[in-house]
Amino acid sequence: MLTFGKTSECQIIRNGQTVRKRGSRVRIEESRALTFAHSPQLPVPRVHAVTASSSETEIVMDFIDGECLEEAWQSMASEQKQSIAVQVRQIVTTMRQAESDSRSKIGGFDGPARDCRQFSDYCGGPFESVSEFNLFTLDLLRGTPLAIRKTLADALAACSSGDVRIVLTHGDLTPRNIIVREGRVRALLDWEYAGWYPEYWEYVKFFERPTDCRDWKDYAEVLFDTAYPRELLTFQALARWQRP
Repeated sequence: MLTFGKTSECQIIRNGQTVRKRGSRVRIEESRALTFAHSPQLPVPRVHAVTASSSETEIVMDFIDGECLEEAWQSMASEQKQSIAVQVRQIVTTMRQAESDSRSKIGGFDGPARDCRQFSDYCGGPFESVSEFNLFTLDLLRGTPLAIRKTLADALAACSSGDVRIVLTHGDLTPRNIIVREGRVRALLDWEYAGWYPEYWEYVKFFERPTDCRDWKDYAEVLFDTAYPRELLTFQALARWQRP
């Protein structure tokens, strides 16, 4: 038995060819997301068992052998990085083509929307519309000037105008959640923020999630077949005043 991480909120323990992820911060919605991800044949661990109580949830899933991209990226040549980015793009494209009967609701899998910010997770919903979801993200610090509140609200309203698709979203697309081996992406892990979100959500959250791989975000044009500059600008400005 090998423990990868251990806190009161989340423990990840390997036992042979399986991994137990458990703790007060583990959500049953993650197991549902992983189970759904097998339908479009995404590279994710297979879930074997789930138990939940009022204090914690435990998910037993496959152990995926390989190296965390956060560590492997540093020694990769540019052509290797390009290859990995193209493979991740294929995964993201497949995700965005997935369909669900519940896609009209914005949020997690049979659960609330989870917005991972700098220090905390914020939950709400699920939401019936993009405009409702954007109001949830318009969660500003006390003392934010009225002119900034109005400007951000107007910018978010523009983001929800028109026909915005609701797509399968991982929500935490960082190198630490990607396992690679022999130049191939073997798994996309940690689906705790996954769900059905506006099509721009994966893109804007990509630029917010921390990583020590300095040039990772420079590969955004490879990773995503569509850029959302208006939404990116809006959410980057929002992060300055949003509760962290």
